[in-house]
Amino acid sequence: MAEGIFRSEMQQRGFENIMCQSAGLSAVEGQHPAENAIAVCKEIGVDISEHITRRFTPDEIGVWDVYFTMSKTHAYILAQSGVPADRIFVPGYIEDPYGGDLETYRRVRDKIREEMTAFHQYLGF
Repeated sequence: MAEGIFRSEMQQRGFENIMCQSAGLSAVEGQHPAENAIAVCKEIGVDISEHITRRFTPDEIGVWDVYFTMSKTHAYILAQSGVPADRIFVPGYIEDPYGGDLETYRRVRDKIREEMTAFHQYLGF
């Protein structure tokens, strides 16, 4: 959801050439988003139906300019893996909605959108 929301917001701001890619620290490769994630993103005009999950690899440490984590724990793991702390953005707590109902996914979607506002400020947008 975060990647889809970020991409949509960047397109709305005219930044269509910004690269972003979601990756999980313990993600199962090749999965599609949960139906509830697709549904709640569609409610706000964001299509994530074609997203495919992938796992973050150590080879990517030098690739990305900024890392938007889902938790302080994720930020800690990235830092311990060699990602410089000044390249890690840690939002307020975002729960994992996996297995939740539509309302849970809506709550997480809205929290991601809220945290994206702070992230845009961090990026200078």
